[in-house]
Amino acid sequence: MATEADTCRKYVLPKLYAAGWTDDQICERRLLGHLDGLAGQVARLQRLQTESHLRLEQLLPSILDRAFKGEL
Repeated sequence: MATEADTCRKYVLPKLYAAGWTDDQICERRLLGHLDGLAGQVARLQRLQTESHLRLEQLLPSILDRAFKGEL
């Protein structure tokens, strides 16, 4: 089964070279694509962190109450 890299080497790169792209331009595009993907992951993680923080803040009074009652 062909991987994404195989497909890129076989179909995409030859067309980019035929269109006059240089190795530097291709590497720059790959890097920018990778950075865009990372930016999306960072944004998702920030949302999850915020949601987790809010949930923990909501649980804190209950946890403290149980702790002071000796239930933990």
